[in-house]
Order: sequence, then structure tokens, then C-alpha cells
Amino acid sequence: MAIRWSDFALESLEEIIIWYELEADRQVADSVQNRIWQQVKKIDGFPMSIPASDLFPGTRKLVISNLPYVAFIRQLDSTVWEVVDIVHTSRKFPKNQ
Repeated sequence: MAIRWSDFALESLEEIIIWYELEADRQVADSVQNRIWQQVKKIDGFPMSIPASDLFPGTRKLVISNLPYVAFIRQLDSTVWEVVDIVHTSRKFPKNQ
């Protein structure tokens, strides 16, 4: 199974890393980036075990352990999953989404 990242998800990840670089340091930013990458890579074996998202139909919501982020993923075909976005858990979404 392949995992690809949307441009939007990569931009979100970059913004997260920049924030940690500015607020902490490069080592913390690298640690956060590695944790997110490793958590996403874990979906390779059991993507259907990730709960479906109530916010975005057709996606699944992967909670990134020990960090305040979730990754929204979707199945593109039988062999490819896409990371749609990485979102901070405090983010407020419109009620209609």
C-alpha cells in the first residue's frame, strides 16, 4: 500500500514545523515532524482500523499520539491512501462541515 501526501497536507506540515522551530528549536521541530511521519506510516498495515471522520465524509481521522494533531486520510484506490491534511486539535470547524 502506498501513502501519498496532498500538497495541502505538506503545506500544513511545513507550517507546524516552522511554528515549533520559532517557538522551541530545530530539535523539537524535527522530533514533531518525525512523530507525525511515523504515525502516518503506521496506517500502512491497517488503514481501515482508523475511525471514519464525522467532519469530512470519505476520510478517516488518525490521532497523532502525544501531539495535539490529527491527520485526515482518504483512500484513493485499492492500493493508495492520501493524507489530506494535518490539523491542530483545537481548531474550530464550521458546524456545517
